Amino acid sequence: MATNSDSIYNVLSQVYNHPDRAAVNTLGYTNVVQLNINDTMHVANPEIYFPDETLLVDRLSDDFVAKYRTLLDHFNTYTTRPTKTYHEVWVTTAHILKQKAYMLELTYE
Repeated sequence: MATNSDSIYNVLSQVYNHPDRAAVNTLGYTNVVQLNINDTMHVANPEIYFPDETLLVDRLSDDFVAKYRTLLDHFNTYTTRPTKTYHEVWVTTAHILKQKAYMLELTYE
C-alpha cells in the first residue's frame, strides 16, 4: 500500500530530526499522536500520500513497523500512555488546504 513507503518514513524522519517542523496533538486519545506539518515541507508524491481534504488510512505493514521500530517508538512517547507492546500501527494522512498543512496521525494498537 502507498502509506507503507519511504515517503512516510522520510516525513517522520524529518520531524524526528527537526521537531519544530510539526505541531503535536494527542487528540485526547491514549494511543494516538497527530502531527501537523507545514505543507511547504518536501514530500515525494504528496498527491498520493497526503490527498487534498481526504483521509487516507492504512495499517503499516509488519515489515515497516519492524524496520522503523525505533522511529515509531519515538512518536509513541508523545501518546498519553506510551506502550512498548503495540502490535499494529495505523497511519492516517491528509492535506488540509485551509491550514496549509499535512496531517499525519499514528495510532498504536
